[in-house]
Parts: sequence; structure tokens; C-alpha cells
Amino acid sequence: MTNTKHTVLNEEQNELLRRERQLFSELLEFLRSFDAPRNDIELVEQTLSDLEELFLLVIVGEFNSGKSAFINALLGRDIEPEGVTPTTDRITLLRWAPENYERTRVDGVLERGHPIDLLREVAIVDTPGTNAIIRHHEELSKGFVPRSDLVLFVTSADRPFTESEREYLEIIKEWGKKLIVIVNKTDLLSTKEDAENIKEFIHSNMQSLLGITPPIFLVSSKLARRAKVADSQIERDALYKASGFEELEEFILGILEESNRIRLKLESPLGVADQLVSRYTLGINERMSLLEDDFRMTENIDAQLELYKEDMQRDFSSRRAEIENLIHQLNERGDKWFEENIRIGRFFELVKKNEVQQRFQKEVVGDTTEVIDRHIQELVDWMVDRDLRQWKSIVDYVNRRRQATYDHNLIGEIGGNFEYNRNQLLQSIAQDANKVVQSYDREYEASKLALSIQSAVAQTVAMEVGAVGLGTLVAMLATATAVDVTGLLAASTIAVLGLFVIPNKRRKARNEFRSRTEELRQKLIEVLTRQFGLELQRSIERIREAIAPYTRFVRSEYQKMSKAREVLSEIKKEAEDLRIQIGAPRISA
Repeated sequence: MTNTKHTVLNEEQNELLRRERQLFSELLEFLRSFDAPRNDIELVEQTLSDLEELFLLVIVGEFNSGKSAFINALLGRDIEPEGVTPTTDRITLLRWAPENYERTRVDGVLERGHPIDLLREVAIVDTPGTNAIIRHHEELSKGFVPRSDLVLFVTSADRPFTESEREYLEIIKEWGKKLIVIVNKTDLLSTKEDAENIKEFIHSNMQSLLGITPPIFLVSSKLARRAKVADSQIERDALYKASGFEELEEFILGILEESNRIRLKLESPLGVADQLVSRYTLGINERMSLLEDDFRMTENIDAQLELYKEDMQRDFSSRRAEIENLIHQLNERGDKWFEENIRIGRFFELVKKNEVQQRFQKEVVGDTTEVIDRHIQELVDWMVDRDLRQWKSIVDYVNRRRQATYDHNLIGEIGGNFEYNRNQLLQSIAQDANKVVQSYDREYEASKLALSIQSAVAQTVAMEVGAVGLGTLVAMLATATAVDVTGLLAASTIAVLGLFVIPNKRRKARNEFRSRTEELRQKLIEVLTRQFGLELQRSIERIREAIAPYTRFVRSEYQKMSKAREVLSEIKKEAEDLRIQIGAPRISA
């Protein structure tokens, strides 16, 4: 704020100052938590510090526009060096001091003290030219603009509104700074009409190109400086009037009157808040748009997995039906065999147990064992292959998403770790998935799955794991029926068999056979269905687990961005309310 030795704030002004300090403290906290670039953090830190400093008047313009001459004329002393080559190679800060002094600050700014009354309430900054030969001079000058409370833009009457000046004025506008345009060197103009034409030229270009209409003053710093050192009052008055400085000084002194100065001092930093809030809100909105796309990506992956699950279940049902049909065919052959062979006319054949078993094995069971084993192996191979292809599909999708996103840069450099983290996670997903795909051993996976199915079947029918195959179970269960039949027939008499036993035993044998095969079918289908479901779920969960870190990142980052946007919205609202209550004077033509 202005020097408290000279300015006493009233209660209302103190409250506004307190609120402004709080606003920038919250903005600073936001930037630090947001991992903002160091230069933005330093800008807000400096803005907070400048609230306690003198009113800051910044002089900018091209080199050789007469900035130094203008400052000398304004202060009435030859303080700044003048010349046709760049004479200001760094930022110079002019402050009041009881005695002249000069020192270089740690930030590289040249600070000079002078016992000049105007400097008691105002600090003046002289900057390198906007078109400085040494580029960093220009950057220093531009970097000082956000700190200014009022900018005096000096241009030369012989080359007004150059391209470098226009670019620089856009920066001043971007930061919302109050601006006065000084057209210097009017002593080079031949007529008053020439001066008015230049003023109109600058005014129209300001309005059309920048959309701003700052006050414009035409002056001759050379004549003003001569006026202030003239020997006679008549000469002094004549030169001063011709210089155009009187109107300009009255205007500036009106702005710098205590109440106006305080209001402008309070309002000026709000331009910094506006610019940063706008820039970071833009960046946050872009991030949230990307994150919304990421939500859709994860939703698309979930949708793919659901479709994959449905397709697998549908195809599995078809393949399961093929296995069930094999047992159905086995039943049909069994029915036919029992009908043709369990008859009184074949009694003497039936008592030959070994031969009956061999015939039953050959004519009924046949190659059912191998066929069922083959179908189950095909089922296993199909499951493994589909699993691998689904992995590849997800990998390709994530890679396409990553490339589409990171082939271009995000807007701004606000919290750059967002892009890094996001890209890193996407790459991690793709890399991990690719490792799975590349290391996928079809034979091993198929063998592991087949063993798990075989083990489950064997355990279900209470047999030793690994002792039998799936197809062998069919043969054993079915052949057991034939053994029972032949054993019962051998223990009966011919008369009884003829009249009663054989038809009953045939029926019982057929029913027993169907019961056993049905039991086998149910247990086999139950096991296959269960194992298939487990494998399918394992595959889906494995994919979801692979993208889980990114899914969590998207959710947490979106919540973080939403909260950040709310914080910026509150800061913006408070800045707007402060601006209304401050009611700083308008500086316009």
C-alpha cells in the first residue's frame, strides 16, 4: 500500500485492504497446491508484497521513444540518461530518499533514491524498450507490467503505434492495467493538424485492434525539460505551454491525489487475479474435458467387457450343447443296444461278461471318451484364445487413446505434472497389457485351465484327481451299467429270466444307464459352466485391474479439478465484488 508515513487509511479502506490480502493469500495457496509454475507463484507473492508498497508508476515504450527524457521532464531533474541508442539496459526503480543513492537489488533491479517530492508517494519504474536489441531487456520489461498500478506508455510522434508497441499494449490489456498513452517528441511535427492526425490514428487503432480507449496526450519532453530550467518566467511559460505537459501533469496529479491513488492502488492488483483466474480456469476446463473423455474411455472399456461377456456366454452355450449332444447320442446308442441285446434269445451270450463288456464298450461307448476330451480341449483353447484377443483389443484401444491425446500439448503450463501423470498412467496400462499379451503362453494357459476342469470333474464324482480323463469317466460310468446287467443275469434261472427277469432287467438297465449318464451330464455341464464362469470373470477382472490405477486417477483428478474450479470461482466473485466496492476512478479518453 502507499507509504503509511504519508497516508492514513480510513476504516473502509483498511477493510478493503484486508480482504484483498486475503484474496491473494487464497490465490497463492491455490497455486501452490496446484503445482503451478514458479513464476506465477512469485507473481502473486510479489503482488501481496506490493500491496504494502508505494503506488507504482511504470513507464514503458520502444527505445528512442523518449522515455528517459519524459521521466526527467516529469521529475524536473536529469536523472535518467538519454540517447539515440538503448540507454536503459535494465529495470530502474526510482524512489524518494533524503539523499541520492544507487544500488542493485538481488532481483537485478537498479534502485535509485532521490529527494524529489513526487517520489514521496509514488515509485517510478523505467523499463527497457519494447523493441530492445537485447531480448532479455524486453522480457524484464514485460514481466514488470503485472506489478504496476498505472502504466504510462510512451511512443514517438515520428513512428507511433509500431508492431512491437501493439504487442506490448496487448500484454498491458491482458493484465487489466490502467493505461495512459504519451505521444512524445511533438516538437518534430510541423503543424497542429499533424498532431491531431497522429492522435486520431492512435485512438482508432487502439479501438479497432485492442478494444481500449485510454487517454492520449501529445507532449514534447524536450520542451518541458527546457521550460523547467528556463531563466525567465515568460520563456518558462511559453515553453511549458508548447510542450503540452501542463495538461498531462494535471491529469496525472489528479489520478495521484490521495483518495484516487489509494483506490487505484487497491484495484490494480485485481487485474493480476483476473488474468490468473481466467488462465487457470481455462486450463482446468480443458483438463476436465479430457477427464470426461477418460470417463467415456473407461465406460467404453466396461461396455466392451460386457459385450465380451455376453458373446462368450452365448458361444459357450452353443459349445456346451455340443457336449450335451454327445451324451444324448450315447444314450440313444445305449437304448438301442439294450433293446437288441438284453433278450432271452441271447441269454447264452449275456452270461459271457467279458464279451458283453467289450461289445458294450465298442458299440455304445465307442470313441465317446476321445470325442468328449477333444470337445473340451477345443472349448479350453477357444476360451484362452478369446481371452488373449480381448486383451489385445483393450491394449490397442488404450494406445489409440494415448496417442490421440498426447500428440498435442495441453493449454498452458498450469500444474504440468497432470499431463505427465496422466500420460505415465496410460503408458503404464499399455505397457503392462502388452507384457501380458507378449508373455501369453496359449499352451500353458490351456493346460492349466484343462487341468482345473478335469480336477473339478474328478472331485465332483469322488474320484482321484489325475487318475482319469473326462472321456474316461463316461466309459466307466456307462460300462458299470453293463457289468451290473451281466452279473444279475448270470445269477438267475432260465425260466424266470424268460418270463419275468429279462424284460425287467432290460428296463432297469436302460434306466440305470440313463440315470448314470444324466448324472454325468449334469455334473460335467455344472463343472464346465462353473469353470467357464470363473475363467471369464478372472479375465475381465484382470483387465479391470490393469486399468484400475488410471480409473482411480481419473476419479480423483476430476474431483480435484472440480474443487479447484470452485475455489477459482469464489476468488473471481470476491475480486469482482472488491472492484465494485473500491470504485476506482475510470481512466479513459
